[in-house]
Amino acid sequence: MSVRPYTGTTDGAATGKREGTERLIDLCHKRWGFTNLGSWVVRDMRGKPGQLSVHATGRAADIGYKVSERDKGIEAFDWLVLHADALGIEEVHDYSFGKFGRGYRCKRKIGEKLIKVYANEAESAGSIGGKWLHVELSPKMADDADAFESAWRSLPKPSAL
Repeated sequence: MSVRPYTGTTDGAATGKREGTERLIDLCHKRWGFTNLGSWVVRDMRGKPGQLSVHATGRAADIGYKVSERDKGIEAFDWLVLHADALGIEEVHDYSFGKFGRGYRCKRKIGEKLIKVYANEAESAGSIGGKWLHVELSPKMADDADAFESAWRSLPKPSAL
């Protein structure tokens, strides 16, 4: 896994949904039965007035799973992080992991843990206990649904499937 720059909201608010992000949602639905809890909406981060949410860029998606299917959430998180480079994934949050959740970010340096387990509420990504994953794509993959799907289909399926 390589260290890559994290875009965050530097590309600013989008004027609409981005095709690659919507394809991510569709493919997660087909593979794991996840539901779309939201992608593009121009808003601030929850609890942080004045700080634009990555959802506003059209590159973030919240994909939900049933409470009874936590194993699918774990499997999807692990698979998405394992293949983050190929899929152009910059960040993934798993709000139901442990007490405060966990998150992957593409810019963490070698030697740091690529997946950070949050130690307290202040450190968390918010939405503690939420039954969904938050996934952020690179601008390139968010804009190119065919490239995203091609990368997705080139990868091995999770072993449980």
